[in-house]
Amino acid sequence: MTRICWRLVDVFCRLLEPGERAAVCGDFAESGESGGQALRDVMGLVVRRQAALWKNWRPWLALVGLIVPLGMQLSIASRMTTGQSATYLWLYANNWDWALLKDGGFWYGLVNCVPIVLVSCLTLVCWSWTAGFVLGSLSRRIAPVYRVLFCLMLVFGVLWGAPRYLDFLLEQIRRPESPDASDPISALAFYRHVLPLIVQTLLVAVPSMWGMRRGAAAGGFPRWVRAGLWSVAITTLTLLLIRESGLGFILRAFWLQRIWQSWPIRWLQMVVYWPVAYLILNAIWRHWHAKTLLENHT
Repeated sequence: MTRICWRLVDVFCRLLEPGERAAVCGDFAESGESGGQALRDVMGLVVRRQAALWKNWRPWLALVGLIVPLGMQLSIASRMTTGQSATYLWLYANNWDWALLKDGGFWYGLVNCVPIVLVSCLTLVCWSWTAGFVLGSLSRRIAPVYRVLFCLMLVFGVLWGAPRYLDFLLEQIRRPESPDASDPISALAFYRHVLPLIVQTLLVAVPSMWGMRRGAAAGGFPRWVRAGLWSVAITTLTLLLIRESGLGFILRAFWLQRIWQSWPIRWLQMVVYWPVAYLILNAIWRHWHAKTLLENHT
């Protein structure tokens, strides 16, 4: 129990500013407090520090204006991606026959569906990473709380919010029957309950947390770089809202579909994959910077 308490102390200390964290850890080392007492003290300190931050209006604006809508929007996109992937997964996993390997039509279908699934998954990962980057770049001091609240919103979205919203869309389309009534995929518990949680965890939650860490570290960039990153991030999240929410159908704005299919918008959609370019360029810059420092020292 003592070892567990000290590990929890280390976790909560990471929520403090570096200077204060060093002072608190030094006090614990000198005082000789037990793990339980140290855990109570650091938890109280963290709660007081976080409560002071939430007295400002900005964290509440981020909660209402970003965390809630982005969590729901990504949950809806995750459900749609799951539905698309589940179709192909069911076709190949639940109807597998080794004789298919000798069928040319099987390979033709596989070659055509794999890129569709991969692009859909990559798009969802990039959207999630971008959302996390935006949240992480708002405030490093309150970023840990944003992570917890965003994860809770993702859980709510995948279990309740997104399914209810998609059911509402089906009612608007006036589909004659529920998909569960005749759909062999939705009739299976794995595709109905387990697969959405897997997709939400691997393609939404994990990239979002990764993006938050990168966003928190972006504060050291020049102002013009941060402005450029925010521009592409906002464009990406705007495309997420227009493309995945069904907003145009609800508002009966069918002209949005024609605009969406125009070639300038199709090229604009490539900005969604900016996290890939960002990570590659950042890795190249770090390698070059480390190499330069090594050459200067030698």
